[in-house]
Amino acid sequence: MDLKVPKFEKPKLPKITVTRKQALTAAGTAVFVVLIALVGGMLLLDYTGDRQVATFGSHVAASEADLSLVSGKVSSLMRSSSDDLSVAECDAYMREFAAVADYGMRVTAYHRQIVGADRVPEAYAGAQSAYIRALDNLNRAFSLWSSAAAAYDAEAYTAAKENLARADQAWKEYTAAIEDYDRELRIAEEGGWAPPA
Repeated sequence: MDLKVPKFEKPKLPKITVTRKQALTAAGTAVFVVLIALVGGMLLLDYTGDRQVATFGSHVAASEADLSLVSGKVSSLMRSSSDDLSVAECDAYMREFAAVADYGMRVTAYHRQIVGADRVPEAYAGAQSAYIRALDNLNRAFSLWSSAAAAYDAEAYTAAKENLARADQAWKEYTAAIEDYDRELRIAEEGGWAPPA
């Protein structure tokens, strides 16, 4: 049995001739398409970056609004004198202080999670980092205030006093981190440069 393999002839492709004008038109069109793609990409990045910054800003504003209420309550409790209180009133005062501190820990933890999850442009990374550090320090201050109240309740007055001192230090670190946040935010908004503080 003889099998014959048919011969295939190589197809002849038509010869394409491109004139100089056609080549220049094709090159110009390609450059135009690339430019449109670049401009579109830059506009999209700017739009995305602006939205990220706006979202971050709204989350920080919500955090500051919630925390100002809690901090105001803590400040009010710290300013009120407990010298003239009876033992029962002092106990009630410390229970209220503990409740505010516990609530403050929950509020700061919540906002830290929200702000920490924000995607921000690289220019705003320093501001975001400083704000997260501020929330961590404030959370620690609330935790120490809560521990001080618990120590007072257990009549461990030395431990209560030590926790209050450590809470004051955490509050100072919170304040310093907020100053860092303000400086980093100013730098980001001014395009990478800010005058010295």
